[in-house]
Amino acid sequence: MNAQTCLFEQDFKGANIIQFPKVKKYSANYRKGGEQTVYPIKDKNDLKAVASWLATNADPKYLVAFVLGINLGLRANELLSLKKSDVLDQNGNIRFVEDYRDTTDRVTVYQKKNHKNRHLYLNQACVNILSWYFDNHFCKGELLFPSREISRETGKVEAIKPDTLRKILKTATATCGIKLNIGTHTLRKTFGYQHYKEFHDIEHLQRLFGHSSPLITMRYIGVTEEDEKFAYNVMNLDVVGDIF
Repeated sequence: MNAQTCLFEQDFKGANIIQFPKVKKYSANYRKGGEQTVYPIKDKNDLKAVASWLATNADPKYLVAFVLGINLGLRANELLSLKKSDVLDQNGNIRFVEDYRDTTDRVTVYQKKNHKNRHLYLNQACVNILSWYFDNHFCKGELLFPSREISRETGKVEAIKPDTLRKILKTATATCGIKLNIGTHTLRKTFGYQHYKEFHDIEHLQRLFGHSSPLITMRYIGVTEEDEKFAYNVMNLDVVGDIF
């Protein structure tokens, strides 16, 4: 298992799925064209609830996008542009080597925003969900997340749009009772927040996200004063407790 935070390691072949009631279409809670703030999902029980809802109510590709999104921290357009060849090696096996010293299993993703390649590694959660996706033949084309749209320029199937994923995520979180403004950046921010809670390495996250300062990263991933207070309380180096 890699050092990244593993958020959803359950093998879906024998999963116990939570049943949710159907709800009306969830309307966007922001003004079109206006700037909005979306938030990370901080409670891991909420993450499991969303995953369970997606498993029973949505196309399998949206569950895979959710799990990869919260485990890899990619931008939505980078995530949805992934192909089979990005996550499979030449032998058709998922790129994953347990030995941390062996980095031949790295995945390379091109970042359009800064025109750079980013190297990342799949963790066990990613391997589990991709194995389920491929073993059940849910992914039949080259794209991991194909849409029903055909490109006029190439004549090939296009990947699903970030806005389509956003609508699915909003419906899922609303049904699960998560009262936050949710968007595609929620997946990336959730990765950052959960990584920070696990390792408290804000400089590493700053580099991954390409931010100019740790403060920007902390604001981006939703670290609050409550989180900081919790960190102080957990530290609690009581070296005189046995003296007095």
